[in-house]
Amino acid sequence: MKRLPLIVLSCLTILTACQQTRMPDTGRYTYSDMPLPDAKPALMISENWKKYNTPPQVIYKIDGHRFITLESYDNCSGETWYNDTKSGVRTRVGHTSPNGFLGKLIIDDQTGMNVAVPTVTTGSCGDRGCRDYVAYSTDGGKTFNWMQYDRNSISYDPVRSSRRYQFVVLKDRMYVIQRDQEGQDGHAIQYPLVKGVDLNRPYPEGIEGDAFRMSIRPGVLSGVRTPSGQDHYICDTSILPTSGD
Repeated sequence: MKRLPLIVLSCLTILTACQQTRMPDTGRYTYSDMPLPDAKPALMISENWKKYNTPPQVIYKIDGHRFITLESYDNCSGETWYNDTKSGVRTRVGHTSPNGFLGKLIIDDQTGMNVAVPTVTTGSCGDRGCRDYVAYSTDGGKTFNWMQYDRNSISYDPVRSSRRYQFVVLKDRMYVIQRDQEGQDGHAIQYPLVKGVDLNRPYPEGIEGDAFRMSIRPGVLSGVRTPSGQDHYICDTSILPTSGD
């Protein structure tokens, strides 16, 4: 049996590592389960998850006809769905643990086109720390893409760290705000929410993002509010399955 040269083995190792770092990791996913950030919607869902007979829970209500549900779950970990009864849209976003994300989520887009579903790692992070992702849609929830939102902040306890995050979704942009440890100030990144624009790739000409300290623009989010008034996930952990497949 021929032995590969050391330089070839090194290149293969580097390529493998690069491929893996592109895969979203939300704790209970494995690399084979999770999508690439630019994957097609059909690839975002693993069919290998155990099915439970728990009733759907509305974990986040935007308004009277738009809401996010958790279905087929155990201990508030299961399939997340986006629902719009007015437009007839019902889309499976992915497998999440909403009680793990303790930050705030405000969706104040009256057009109904933009949606965000932040997730957080609930499993072990290992010695490299964890990466956390948000699923976002710019077409009324028909399709979702994934983006890592904590690229500049490695965490070894993402659930605890998630308290410092706030997501604000407006008609043309999304703010991801990470508060300082003291909570007095924070760093905000503004992402453009435009149909057809992939937040994981360079923006087209004329489309721009932004980044700033909240203390520099203290009134930038003044008056933003989810129509329902809800600003965080809610899930009742007392509802347990009686059987699973």
